[in-house]
Amino acid sequence: FNPSADAYLKPNGPESHTMTPIFYDPRQNVADLETFSPSAGKPARFVALMTPEEPETGPPRVIQPVQPVTRADVYRVHDAAYVDAVFAGKELNGFGNRDLRVPPACLWTIGSLLAASRWVLEPERGIACSPSSGFHHAGYGWGGGYCTFNGLMVVAAVLLKERPDLRIGILDCDFHFGDGTADILAKKPALAENIMHRTSGQHFRDGDDPDEFFLWLEESIAEMNEAECDLVLYQAGADMHIKDPLGGLLDDAQMRQRDRIVFRKLKAGIAWNLAGGYRASSNLSNDPTLQTHRVTLLEADSASGR
Repeated sequence: FNPSADAYLKPNGPESHTMTPIFYDPRQNVADLETFSPSAGKPARFVALMTPEEPETGPPRVIQPVQPVTRADVYRVHDAAYVDAVFAGKELNGFGNRDLRVPPACLWTIGSLLAASRWVLEPERGIACSPSSGFHHAGYGWGGGYCTFNGLMVVAAVLLKERPDLRIGILDCDFHFGDGTADILAKKPALAENIMHRTSGQHFRDGDDPDEFFLWLEESIAEMNEAECDLVLYQAGADMHIKDPLGGLLDDAQMRQRDRIVFRKLKAGIAWNLAGGYRASSNLSNDPTLQTHRVTLLEADSASGR
C-alpha cells in the first residue's frame, strides 16, 4: 500500500492553500518542567516555530484566542476527588510530580482543543490546530504517561452537553494506546453512544509493518465517514516516527502520508493536536519533534480547501 500523493488531491482541480488557524494561549504552556517528556513546554515552542517575525512566504500566521475550561468541565469525565487532589498537590499529576503549575495549565490546554473544535463545527470550516498534548493516558480516576486530564474526553463531553446530537470521532494516531480514553468511555456509556474511538496504539508495536498501519487508518476513516461524524479529534502523534525513542513505525515520508490521508479523506471537521513526541533539541529549527508537527500543519494547510 503506497498511494501517490495525487490520490488525495481534490478531484475538481488544484489544491487550495489556506493557513490553518492555531488556537493558543501562553497560559497553556509550562516551561522547564522536570520530566522526560517535552510536552508541557511544547506549545510555546511550536507556536514560536510557526509564527516567525519574518515569515519566509506570505503573511504571518494569526493565533486565535482561547478560553480555559472550568474544573466543573473536567469533572464531567474524571472523578472529582482525583481532580481536586491534583489541584491541591496531594495527588501526582500525569508527569509524576506535584508541580502546581500543571493543573491550571491543563485547563488552558483543554480550552485550546475546545476552541479549535468549536471553530471547525461552524459551516465551511474544515481543519484547526490545537498545540496541545498530554491527554489520552488520563483515565477516569488517574493520570500517567505525561497525561493529567483527558482533554479529548472533556472536549467531547462539553460539546455533547451543548449539542447532544453531535457525532464525534477520536482518531488517535499516537504510537501508544489511548488507555485513559478507553477507560472513561467504559465508565461513561452515555458519552460512548456518540463517540467513536480508534487508537492505533491498541494494535501496533515496534517492528510492525507500516502497510498494516495504513490499512487500519483507511478502515478507521471509512468507519468515521460512514457514521457521519461531525467532528474528529485527531491526535497527530509525532512518536509514531520510527526514530522516536518511545516509538514508532513510520519514516518521514510515511508520517507525511499519514497526515495527508487523514486531512484529505475524513469528511468531518478536524481539530488536531500535537500528541506525543520525544525527540528534542534546544534549537527550534532543528528539533525533530517540532519539525514533524510542522509538516502536519503544512499538510493541514494544503488540505484546507477539501
